[in-house]
Amino acid sequence: MVLPDDLCADLAFLNGKVFTLDGHGRTVQAVSVRNGKILQVGSDEHVKESTGDRTKIVDLNGMTMLPGLIDSHMHPGGSWGAYLIRGVACGPHFNSVEGMLEAIREKVQDTPPGNWVLGYRMDDVKMGRYPTRGELDEVSPENPLYVQRRDGHNGVANSLALAEANITRDTPDPHHGKIEKDADGEPNGLLRETAKDMVYHIMPPYSFDEFYKGLQIVFDECISLGLTSIHASMVSPLEFKAMQKLKKNGKLGIRVAVHISGRDEGMVEGAIAAGILTPFGDDWLKITEAEWVFDTSTSGRTAAYYEPYVGEPDNTGILLYDQDDIERRVWEAHEAGIRVGLDGVGDRGIDRSLDAIEKALEKQPREDHRHRIEHCCYVTPAIQDRLLKLNVIDASATGFHHDLGDAYKTNRGEEAMKYMWPHRTLIDRGIPAPGHSDASICDANPWLAIYSMVTRKTSSGDVLYAPEGVKPLEAIKAYSIDGAYAAWEEDIKGTIEPGKLADMVVVDRDPTGIEPDEIRNIKNLMTIVAGRIVYET
Repeated sequence: MVLPDDLCADLAFLNGKVFTLDGHGRTVQAVSVRNGKILQVGSDEHVKESTGDRTKIVDLNGMTMLPGLIDSHMHPGGSWGAYLIRGVACGPHFNSVEGMLEAIREKVQDTPPGNWVLGYRMDDVKMGRYPTRGELDEVSPENPLYVQRRDGHNGVANSLALAEANITRDTPDPHHGKIEKDADGEPNGLLRETAKDMVYHIMPPYSFDEFYKGLQIVFDECISLGLTSIHASMVSPLEFKAMQKLKKNGKLGIRVAVHISGRDEGMVEGAIAAGILTPFGDDWLKITEAEWVFDTSTSGRTAAYYEPYVGEPDNTGILLYDQDDIERRVWEAHEAGIRVGLDGVGDRGIDRSLDAIEKALEKQPREDHRHRIEHCCYVTPAIQDRLLKLNVIDASATGFHHDLGDAYKTNRGEEAMKYMWPHRTLIDRGIPAPGHSDASICDANPWLAIYSMVTRKTSSGDVLYAPEGVKPLEAIKAYSIDGAYAAWEEDIKGTIEPGKLADMVVVDRDPTGIEPDEIRNIKNLMTIVAGRIVYET
């Protein structure tokens, strides 16, 4: 029987190995799609029954199909897209300060004297040190220069930039920050946490055009990597406006869950005043939380721990808000019906974040609040207990393990690795833990993080406490159904089932049928969003 055009599938994928990741763990041959949603799933024969003369047939030739992948925390605009338009890449590929300085020198030569130069993604661990103020002055003698560390929490500035910010030997450390000094008491250029804001915030602000152009570059890259949805962290008003314009112009391309920025004065307050409840929006663009960067960076030695950093007995890290202040902010958002995300990295930072959420829930209990701890790296047994008790999502920075794991081990010690991103335990205890890259802080390629979740290996190949390794499909679930749950979307995406959004990917090998070390080499062959093939090799 041939189905009429209005009933048949638009698109059918046959002869594949389709991991549905549904509750039954089914692996099937074929999938058909109609009107942007999955129509049929099953054997070739079963799916062919939903096809007709107008159906486009794609022969997968035995290739592997998975649900579209979801990155649950990244920065597509302000610290990625806009940087691509404005700045110069200062890492993480440089293994020496000299190589980075040469890249800056080339950028400066193309920049009019007096204009600011922005460097981004610097990795002092990989280079062995930070550049000195003198070195920055030499390559940028006529331009204020600021180079941001890849974590976004620390940066280095040349003398012109320090002068623009009125930072001298007599300038006191700002609240929640530190101006590093040389042996003579002069600023050496290294600025930590809120001290770097003294320079960063006097740079010319990003324009709408920089966001609009940069986001398109970022979204295209994400789609090529097999990401069909992202959760955009700390989205500023202008970035959100650019996203809306992209959607209106049909150029969004990828589904975006927005974390409105608690750092941008008035943004959360305006959402509360407008009566917005999360989630708010449609399947392409929606607001899902208000986020505050509360805790900071382990690789940059500023994240808040109870125990000091290796080699720095007086350094236990920095929190960026006073406790009464963050508790007030969390309560106001929670009371208004807006989900909260607090960045918590070290055990002290996570505990103080949970304290704020717990107090809000005591005042106004809410069963399905889905509040999140963003990054949630050092998850000790006591913190695991609290996550379960409060029903808080561990939005896990799985990408850190691969890209930053070596720095974590250096800065916190080998023994601490037992509780860094402990996904075997999190899964066994039933703690929701979607994965993310924090791109552009780390590489947006989800297969690098999935590889590290399985092997517990860093980019150098060092193993960080192997017993916390998980199975390949468990790691993929952190980038699919778990990510969907983290945005109240588990009913519409995250698995390959009839009625769900037709967001899927095809990769070049079966992640369950290869050596674990090969997982990092998996390549995306095809990305399908809303039933349309939007990327194909």
